[in-house]
Amino acid sequence: MNAEATSVRDTEAIGRGIPGRWSTPPSDSAIRAVQALGMVPLRLLATRMGRRVAAATVLSLLLVGVVSALYSHADSPASLQRPLIAAPAAASKPASGSHAAGAAKAAGASRETPLASVAASRPAKDPQHAAVAWYAKRVGVAPDHVQALQEQRVNATTTKVLVMAQVSQTNVPSAFLTVKRVDGGWKVP
Repeated sequence: MNAEATSVRDTEAIGRGIPGRWSTPPSDSAIRAVQALGMVPLRLLATRMGRRVAAATVLSLLLVGVVSALYSHADSPASLQRPLIAAPAAASKPASGSHAAGAAKAAGASRETPLASVAASRPAKDPQHAAVAWYAKRVGVAPDHVQALQEQRVNATTTKVLVMAQVSQTNVPSAFLTVKRVDGGWKVP
């Protein structure tokens, strides 16, 4: 049974069966207009096209709700501070007996990490580390504030790396760097 049959035909049957207020139609034209306008959606649902439009509307509203829920639970800014690539184990340990390491600490070079000094002296083992070290030096932040987000291999000796640095809470520059294979490692030309 559809909505029109339930609301219209049952009312007519009740009006014939029970005398009194059910049998007399409303006399006011405004009430009749409101009844007619209220029945338009029900009459549309009685048609095949009306049911399809109603189903499309419900699915659209459901999709809008899902997308809104996804956007309302976006990643927090705290997740940007975590580096995507970790420094190699050998590069992350400072040389304890090195005279150069003591001189660098005495000169106040506390922001330079071992990864940056290794990358500056020789080619990196992979394109991401080379791009991170180069961009950190260019922007003037520590390499642990730079993340390699994407890598695109152009050919066997060239790779493009998308890097992002967090200079401050509001300053987060990014760049697409071309990294080339040289002398058994990778460097930004």
